Amino acid sequence: METIAKSLEKILNDLEAVGGIQLSAIVSKQGLLMVSRDRGGKFDTRAFAALTATLYMSAESTTLRLSEQRPKSIIVETEDRHLITYAAGPDALIIVMVGKDAYIGLILNELKKAAEKVRKFI
Repeated sequence: METIAKSLEKILNDLEAVGGIQLSAIVSKQGLLMVSRDRGGKFDTRAFAALTATLYMSAESTTLRLSEQRPKSIIVETEDRHLITYAAGPDALIIVMVGKDAYIGLILNELKKAAEKVRKFI
């Protein structure tokens, strides 16, 4: 029988098949790292998990006050990257960092599929 961690790692592997993903992680909304993959090996994934969860919770608080809805995703664009945080049920987030030339629409579509899979385990 496959462990939850192995199942979550498989979800990240499948997600990265899209291409252009430099970093991916599944974290709790409290910022605890469940699984991650860092292609370049240059990120502190635990700190990354905590910081992106904080970003998501701030956005969630704002959107709940403004529209009484939770965000599905948050996209932060820098000069050379996009950071995408995607809600995966009430307790988890999928986070990816992609290069500027990545196909954001395709990645968002794959994140939606991955989030549905994560909800089954968490």
